Amino acid sequence: MSIKHSLLALLAEEPGYGYELKNRFDQVLGEIWPLQQAQIYNNLRILEKDGLIELDALVAQDDLPDRKEYRLTAAGQQELATWISSPASGSRKLRDDLYLKMMTIVNVLHQPQKLSDLLWQQRDIYLHQLRDLERSLAQAEAVPDLLTAGLLEGAILHTEADLTWLDRMEERLQALTQAGAA
Repeated sequence: MSIKHSLLALLAEEPGYGYELKNRFDQVLGEIWPLQQAQIYNNLRILEKDGLIELDALVAQDDLPDRKEYRLTAAGQQELATWISSPASGSRKLRDDLYLKMMTIVNVLHQPQKLSDLLWQQRDIYLHQLRDLERSLAQAEAVPDLLTAGLLEGAILHTEADLTWLDRMEERLQALTQAGAA
C-alpha cells in the first residue's frame, strides 16, 4: 500500500494538515500499518512538489511553526482515481523485506541457523498481528461495520497464510538440517 495514495484519499475526503492526517490515517489503518509522523510530512512534501496537492491554508500557531493545511488538486484526484481503479501488482510480495532477508541468509550467507532464528522472530510478529486483527474484527462486527470486517478478514487470512508459510519453511529447514547430519 502506498502512503502517498493513502494521503491522497484522506485529502479527497477533506483538506488536512500533517498531524491531523496522521491521526486520521491511524484511525483507519493504524493497527495494521503504523506510520511515523515524519513519513506523513515527507510524503506531503513530495505530493506538493508533484502537483498532486496544494496549500489550502497557512494557520498561525503560538510558539510553533505555521500549520500548513493541504487540499487535493485535480491532478491528485486523477492520480487517486487511477490508483483505485488499477489492480494491485501480484509480484510485490517477492520484494518484501522478509523475503529479501531470507534469500540473503540462504543464498549469500549460507547460515541456516540464522534463518531459523528469523523464522521464529517473524512468527512472533505475525501472531501478535493476528491477535490485534482478530480484536479489531470483533469490534467491527459488533458495530456492525461489514465492509471493514471484510477487509480485516482479508488481513487475517493473509496473516494466517504467512504463518503457514513460515511453518513450511521451518519444516524444510529441519529436513535439510537432518539430511546434512545423516
